[in-house]
Amino acid sequence: MSDPVIRRATAADAHAIVDLRALMFSSMGVPGVDDDGWRQGAVRWFQAEPAQRHTCAVVAERDGRVVAGAMGSLRFEMPSPVNPNGVWGLLNNVATFPDARRQGLARACVVGVLDWFQHETEASVLELFATGEGSGLYEELGFSVTAWPAMRMRLPR
Repeated sequence: MSDPVIRRATAADAHAIVDLRALMFSSMGVPGVDDDGWRQGAVRWFQAEPAQRHTCAVVAERDGRVVAGAMGSLRFEMPSPVNPNGVWGLLNNVATFPDARRQGLARACVVGVLDWFQHETEASVLELFATGEGSGLYEELGFSVTAWPAMRMRLPR
């Protein structure tokens, strides 16, 4: 087994990124993970989005196979006391296939995305939605729990 290569994902990695995303959703108990509709839409989205410079995905590749990854995206809002410039970063899609876990690969991918936020964007506040399994890693990297949990409403489309 060769040493892993940590690198920026490209449009050619779209299917691997979506497979990791499905793994993340499955581990969270999100229903509909096996639906091809969202998967096809996610592949198309990822193939188009990297060129727009609002998203960065970093993957760990071993022996030519993507085995872990993390993604960051930008969100733009009106400035506030919490975020004076209004540019937010969302860290998401952090996942590692079971046969590659406990090797520091997810951490390396997250650090790669954090470097992108720090050096290539104007994001001043980062957010994420952590599972219990991942919260320790995020706290070690400087994230903290907020007082306001997320709420969500789905609009019929």
